[in-house]
Amino acid sequence: MARCDAPLQLSIQPGVGAPTLEAAQDAAAIALVTEWDQFRALDFARLKTLVNEPLLVDLRNVYDPAEMRAAGFAYMSIGRA
Repeated sequence: MARCDAPLQLSIQPGVGAPTLEAAQDAAAIALVTEWDQFRALDFARLKTLVNEPLLVDLRNVYDPAEMRAAGFAYMSIGRA
C-alpha cells in the first residue's frame, strides 16, 4: 500500500443510495461503521472508480475478505480470527 504523508482529513457524509457512493469521492479509505442494510450491498465496481485508494476498513465484519480482495479492494476488519 502506498504511503500517504498528507494531513488526515475526515469527511463524515452519511447517506443512502447514490449519495452514499458520492460521499466516497476522492477518499483515501472507506470505514464501514454500521450494519445498516443500505451498506450491505454496495456497488464496489463503481465505488472503486470514486476512491483514491481502494481500501475498506470494515469495523462490523459485514463483508467477506476474499470477496473484497476479488473486487480489488485492500480489506481490513476488526476481531476476525
